[in-house]
Amino acid sequence: MEKEFQMIWRAAVVYLRKAPKKDFVLHTKWVVRSMEMLLKKEGGERRVLMPAAILHDTGWADVPFELQMAVEGDPARKALVLHLKNAPPIARKILKGRGFTKQEIERIVEIILSHKFKNPRNLEKRLLIDADTLSDIFKEPFYADAKHYKKTPKALLEFRKQNRFYTKTAKDIFSREFLKRVKELD
Repeated sequence: MEKEFQMIWRAAVVYLRKAPKKDFVLHTKWVVRSMEMLLKKEGGERRVLMPAAILHDTGWADVPFELQMAVEGDPARKALVLHLKNAPPIARKILKGRGFTKQEIERIVEIILSHKFKNPRNLEKRLLIDADTLSDIFKEPFYADAKHYKKTPKALLEFRKQNRFYTKTAKDIFSREFLKRVKELD
């Protein structure tokens, strides 16, 4: 990870560690890795997409504990909405004074805001959604999520099988990693 992104990473980790819903530091590490894989094949502006990947879940830091622990229904939906609402001020605070223009910062925020509840046409927004969704099938975050959500790996794999992607690259990587998880469970 380039130096400019490492500084953003260090600032983001402070917020990611505050959220008890899951291991957001581990999750975000894999979102960043997924984004790097997608950028190689799909293109996109690294300067805005890498910060968006790093900062996309920082808003969970300010979501009340009881909402974070909700797994379904209105409380879970409210938690998702709140994490999106809380992310822009955190992202702006972290990015300010780090060499990003106001326009770049707002573009990053717009990409972050699109990673849930949207069906965007914009490639950058689609790449963040794909990186976010893709990250949870890799071995380390997959088994961490199974433990955290108290699901068997088979049940979690069945759930992850429902994932949908925008890009061919994400679909291909997911299929490859999904098969690896299946073989591990056989």
